Amino acid sequence: MGTTLSGLTPATTFDALIKVGDNSALSASLKTISDGEGNDSPLKLSTSAVGIGSITNVETEINGKQSTLVSGTSIKTINSTSVLGSGDISVQATLVSGTNIKSINSTSLLGSGDLSVQETLISGTNVKTINSTSLLGSGDVAVQETLVSGTNIKTINSTSLLGSGDISISASAGGSNTQIQFNDSGAFGADSLFNWDNTNKRLGVGETTPTARVHIKGEGATSATTALLVQNSSGTELFKVNDAGVAYIKAAIFNTSAQFRGYVDANTNDNIEFIVPSSGNSFVLSKSYSPTNNASALLDIQSTTQGFLPPRMTTTQVEAIEPTAGLVVYDTTTNKLQCYDGGSWNNLF
Repeated sequence: MGTTLSGLTPATTFDALIKVGDNSALSASLKTISDGEGNDSPLKLSTSAVGIGSITNVETEINGKQSTLVSGTSIKTINSTSVLGSGDISVQATLVSGTNIKSINSTSLLGSGDLSVQETLISGTNVKTINSTSLLGSGDVAVQETLVSGTNIKTINSTSLLGSGDISISASAGGSNTQIQFNDSGAFGADSLFNWDNTNKRLGVGETTPTARVHIKGEGATSATTALLVQNSSGTELFKVNDAGVAYIKAAIFNTSAQFRGYVDANTNDNIEFIVPSSGNSFVLSKSYSPTNNASALLDIQSTTQGFLPPRMTTTQVEAIEPTAGLVVYDTTTNKLQCYDGGSWNNLF
């Protein structure tokens, strides 16, 4: 017999007390069971039933469950053979062609030997045709599609690709004969100032009939325009010739056989020629195309009509120079040719 609760306050003394939720006596209706602090449990009681959760009558629920397994009813069978009992189940399915095993062309897959498969092929139904010609039968299929130039086969310059032989492909050149072609917005372009003489292998820039391997004609006659410009990759001008006939060279190195010539008319002797002969004896300044150098002179100035003119300046200007011995000037104040001997200026006459 349990401990009596007579004279005690259950809510404060027995917090683990199990009681009916509404603190009233049991009746025919299910009542939730809770503890002494009022926390509900899933258990429900009435004077005639016990419930748990959503089940209102545990006894009825248990009695409704089937305890006996019945083959084909509460447990499946294999080929009508019950899986209940001891030992192994011998499984042998009866194969029926066309029912539980497929056939090929109405021929069963059951039995020994090879299966001869021959599908009935119907042109245009289960086998394609080529140009309405069936693929069935022996021999080759002659394939000839009707090609229509410009419709199902492209043309080249309005010339059909159909037929035998080669296709001659040509494009319309820009400009006139001898003019060099270039890309002009996707088309061939040319200019009358850019020409190639294929007979003599000469290039003309600004010249229609080049007379040299590379013939360049400027666009003007003054220093405002440039006929030839050579730059390095940084854009520095290395060599430039303007249309006034002035050439600019950033730096020049000549070998022992080099010659530098400047002239007004190539067909006259009105020339100035700087020559370092192959002998390397002297540097010659001459107006002749074939000067004879003097082996004892480093600088040989040759002329029969002109003389040598040294720098000319006043005495004040002469005395302002920081001279080196041997320096020669013409003093315009004294009208004397002077030479510096290392200590003073001396008149040479």
